[in-house]
Amino acid sequence: MMDPKQFYRKMDRMLARIASDGDEGAPLALIMDDLVASFGEELKFDHGHLYRELFGVYELLHATGNETIFPARLTEEDPAVMMLAEHGSFVFENPWEMPAWFHARDGLADKFVAFQIDGPPGHRYLMVFTLGKDWNRDEVAFCLNGARFALNYRLKHDAAENEMATAAAIQRSLLPKKAPSFRGWDVAARSEAAEAVGGDLYDFIDLEEDLLGLTIGDASGHGLSAALLVRDVLMGIRMGVGINMKMIYTMKKLNREVNRTTFSTRFVSVFYGELHRSGGLLYANAGHTSGLIITDDTVTPLDPTGPIMGPLPDIPLERGYANVPEGAILALYTDGITERVTPEGTPFEIEGLVEEIRRHRHRSASDIVSEVFEHVATLGHESDMFEDDMTLVILKREQAVPQA
Repeated sequence: MMDPKQFYRKMDRMLARIASDGDEGAPLALIMDDLVASFGEELKFDHGHLYRELFGVYELLHATGNETIFPARLTEEDPAVMMLAEHGSFVFENPWEMPAWFHARDGLADKFVAFQIDGPPGHRYLMVFTLGKDWNRDEVAFCLNGARFALNYRLKHDAAENEMATAAAIQRSLLPKKAPSFRGWDVAARSEAAEAVGGDLYDFIDLEEDLLGLTIGDASGHGLSAALLVRDVLMGIRMGVGINMKMIYTMKKLNREVNRTTFSTRFVSVFYGELHRSGGLLYANAGHTSGLIITDDTVTPLDPTGPIMGPLPDIPLERGYANVPEGAILALYTDGITERVTPEGTPFEIEGLVEEIRRHRHRSASDIVSEVFEHVATLGHESDMFEDDMTLVILKREQAVPQA
């Protein structure tokens, strides 16, 4: 029996030699060739054939040594393919197991072994090898099943990495590169995902010279699905207000689209407001955390005016109105910031956020955001299982200078 440690060392070296870029079929062909070169002579298997499934038909992609032993095409209904679908791998050695298309060749092979590789959806392959004289079932099964598990993992791992890279690129393209310049206001924002890609969103929309659109939200989940939901929400709001649709109409229409195109377990909370340079704020809050208007001695919450988007096709949603006085701070945030716990076990919550903002109220909006994030990073999270994404938007209204 081959030494397992030696086998895995050789397997690791073999996989490390395969380039990770390019079409995935080419690396799999190289791996198959390397399997034959590294283990074939010792374990008595040869003539590797690589097939890829497409619309129920397995097409031959590559044969080691360019000598074709097996058919150029196999269907899902083929008995040998069905056997592989059931077992994952199989040694075809008994007469009643042999498919009609296999013809033993004198001095070459009268048996064969095959295994199925299952990557992400739409990526299924077969590897088939002839078996020579004096082959050992245990050794061949150990080697090829080890290769099968390694390849299954590799394809799914690469697919997951590609998905996360795609999601991260989508998210980077959507979130603002910098805060806008809005006369009479100091604006800053920051968003950090708990994982590579989160579900938080925020945006600034230039409506008129004296009017700024504000959006913040929290989509359920993480990864590509959350990134796509964030994309749909941001694009829906941008398009709606861009063609002068009314705020409530835009958000209700967006809710119907979210409900229609996502699973019922997915949802998104969204705050959208239109801030006038003079401090007037017209807004609608679909189940999001309450925005805060903070002065030295008062806190005005901008509570939800309707439920979250997604679960229901139609939601009741109203507008709210508030005023941000001179010198006050408008804070919009996601609950990843307030759902924290101090080292003493005290919940951070809204009171903690307000206290931290007031502590730095005389500094710039950018400094306030940085100080809040730095402080929150020292806190734990209410859940021992995970942490949530964190987003904070600060809009600080300047104090008018009295005329002499």
